[in-house]
Amino acid sequence: MMTPIESIYEIRGAVLDLQKYLHSKDAVVSRRAQIRYEQWVDRFFRENDSFLAPQQRYSCLHNLDYFMSLIDSAKEYYETDL
Repeated sequence: MMTPIESIYEIRGAVLDLQKYLHSKDAVVSRRAQIRYEQWVDRFFRENDSFLAPQQRYSCLHNLDYFMSLIDSAKEYYETDL
């Protein structure tokens, strides 16, 4: 089982890898990337629900930069908690 910080790093890395596909001109590639992105957002919210508001999920689904800022905040939270 992963620690919270390991999970955050995994999610962050996966989302960074997906970035180029989210804006693909190929509709199928873009849609598949969006589905995978939503799965990463859902996992992040499931694993960090103690300090995230459910309303933030919608913003994350539609704003990659906002999601990355939440990931970075969670990373800082867990790093200072070590």
